[in-house]
Amino acid sequence: MVKGISYRIDAKDASLNCFNVEMTFESDRADMELCMPVWTPGSYSVVDYAGRVMDIKAYGKGGREKKLEKKDKSTWLLKGDGNSITVKYRVHAHSVNVHECYIDSDRMTINGAGACLYIRGAEGLPADVEIVPHDGWERVSTGLQQTGKWTFRAENYDILIDSPIEVGNHEVHKFEVSGKEHEVALYGKGNIDREKFLSDLKKIVASEISIMKDVPYSRYVFIYQMIPNSGGGLEHLNSTHCISEPFVFAERADYLSNLELFSHEFFHLWNVKRLRPTALGPFDYSKENYTRLLWVSEGFTSYFELTSIRKAKISSPAEFARALAREMELFRNTPGRNHQSAEESSFDTWIKFYRRNENTVNAVVSYYNKGSLIGMLLDLFIISETGGKKRLDDVMRLLYNRTYRKGKGFTEEEFRAACSEVGGKSIDEFYSRNIAGRGDLPFERYLGLAGLKLDRENGEGKGCFSIMMSRDNKSVISSVFEGGPGAEAGLYPKDEIIAINGMRTKADELKARIAELKPGQTAQVLISREGNVREIKVKAGERPAKLTVKQKEKATASEKKTYEVWSYARWKDGLDYEKVKDPARYSEFMQIL
Repeated sequence: MVKGISYRIDAKDASLNCFNVEMTFESDRADMELCMPVWTPGSYSVVDYAGRVMDIKAYGKGGREKKLEKKDKSTWLLKGDGNSITVKYRVHAHSVNVHECYIDSDRMTINGAGACLYIRGAEGLPADVEIVPHDGWERVSTGLQQTGKWTFRAENYDILIDSPIEVGNHEVHKFEVSGKEHEVALYGKGNIDREKFLSDLKKIVASEISIMKDVPYSRYVFIYQMIPNSGGGLEHLNSTHCISEPFVFAERADYLSNLELFSHEFFHLWNVKRLRPTALGPFDYSKENYTRLLWVSEGFTSYFELTSIRKAKISSPAEFARALAREMELFRNTPGRNHQSAEESSFDTWIKFYRRNENTVNAVVSYYNKGSLIGMLLDLFIISETGGKKRLDDVMRLLYNRTYRKGKGFTEEEFRAACSEVGGKSIDEFYSRNIAGRGDLPFERYLGLAGLKLDRENGEGKGCFSIMMSRDNKSVISSVFEGGPGAEAGLYPKDEIIAINGMRTKADELKARIAELKPGQTAQVLISREGNVREIKVKAGERPAKLTVKQKEKATASEKKTYEVWSYARWKDGLDYEKVKDPARYSEFMQIL
C-alpha cells in the first residue's frame, strides 16, 4: 500500500535553470516503479521528460540511501520496506513553451509532467505540493486546491500534472462570470491594453458558457506570459497556459488573433478535458495514446474559437468570415490534403504533425485546420436542415450530456449518431467523403446554404514557384510544393537560390524577383545544391488565390435565415471588408514564393 505522497518543489537555487524536487511517501510494496511521463495531455508529442532529470537518489529510514535501478528511459526500480521514502532529484528547466518547465531568477513555470514522478499503480492517490520560492517571490497561481500560501493539494496524479503552476511576481487580475472567479496571471511587458484585454476575455468566457450551458469548475486560472520569440497554448481541467509575443497588439488583426488563442484554450475545458474521445482518458503516460478524433477535439475547438468571439460581438461579421477564409486558403494550399484524411491526421499526429520536415506540407493535413472547416460545414448543414432551430452547438451539448456526465468518452459512432439526431438527417455519406476521405472539401456547396459564395482573387498576375524559404536563411528553400512549378522544374529543399535570369538575388529581394515574373514565363534559376552550382529552368505559375466570402446577389429567405443564425448578424448589414486585415503571423506563414 502506498500513502502520504507529497512533493516539495524548491526554487531557492535557480542556478543553471534548475529546481530541486523531493518526493516523499510511505509504501509496504517490495518493489516499485517510479516513472516520469513521456508526454503531457493536450500536446500529442513524445517529450521524454526523464531526460531533464538529474542526480536522482532515494533515501529510507534514517536518511539511508536506497538503491535505484534504471529500468528504461523513464522508469526507475525501487525497493520498499514499509517506511517513509524520500526521492530527491534535480530538474533542468529552460524551455519556454506550454508543455515543459522553466525557471530563472525572475519566475518558475511548473508543468507537472516535467516535474513530478509517479508511482506506477498509485496514480489515483491524492498528493500534496509545497512550493519553496526563490528569494523575493511573492505570488503563485495555479488551478490546484490551495491549502496554504505555498501549499496545494491534488486529488490524483492526473489532476497534479493537469494543473500548471506559475511562481514569481507576476500580475494577478480577477473577474467574475456566472458567479465563478477567474484569475489571470500575467507575466511580461508589452503593448497590450490590459483593461480591454480583460474585458474581452470576460466576454469570451461568457460566450462559451452560453454555448455549452454548463460551468464545470469553481475557479478558473489563465496563466499568460508575454515572451519574445515564443507562443502557444495548452488546455487544462480548470486552467490554461498561454504564451504570446509581447508587442503584437497594436494592430486589430493581431489583437484578434491573440484573443483566438484564449478562446481556443478556454473552449477546451469542455471539448477535450471533459467531452473526449474514449482514447483520451484514462491516460497511459508511458507511451502514445492514439485516437482518430482529434479533428473533433482540436479542429472543432478551432472553429468554436471563432464563433465564440463572433457571438460575443468582439469580431465583426466580415472579420469572422475572413478568419474562416484564411482557414480555407490554408487548406487549399496544402498538398497534404490529398494524402491524408482527417482521421489519419489525428491518428498519426505522434509521428507526422509534431515531427515536421521539408515534406510535411506535401504529406500532412492539419487536423486543426481541416477539423475547423469540417465544423463549419456541419454547422451550416445543421442550421439549414433545422430551419435555424439547431446548430453544431447542440451536437456538442448532446454528446457532453450523454458521455461526460456519465463518466465516459465518446466513439466515432456516437459522434455520427449525435450529428444525425440533431440535424435530422444521416451524415454517413458526408463522413465517408470528407472525414474518412482525402482531398478537397465542398466549401461552395455548404456556404451556399447560407446564401454565400467564395470569390477567388488571383495573384494579380504575379509569378510563383510554389516554394517556401528557410526562416534562418531566406535564400535556401525549406519546402517545395507538390505539383507546383518548382517541383516540376526539379527544385529541392535545401537548394540555395543564387541568381534569377543572370542577376544575383539577395535573400530579401527573392520574393519580389519571383513575383515580378509573369505566370507562364520561364526563368533561369541559378542554385547551389550541396556546393554544386547549376542552372534550372523554372516556368512560373500564379500565386495562390485569396478567398473572400461574399453574399450572393439572389439569396432565398431560408438561406438568409441560415446566414443570420450562423453569423450572429443581420443579412441586410452585409459584409464590410474595408478595414479587415490579416494578422502578421498569417502573412508570414503564407509566404509561398
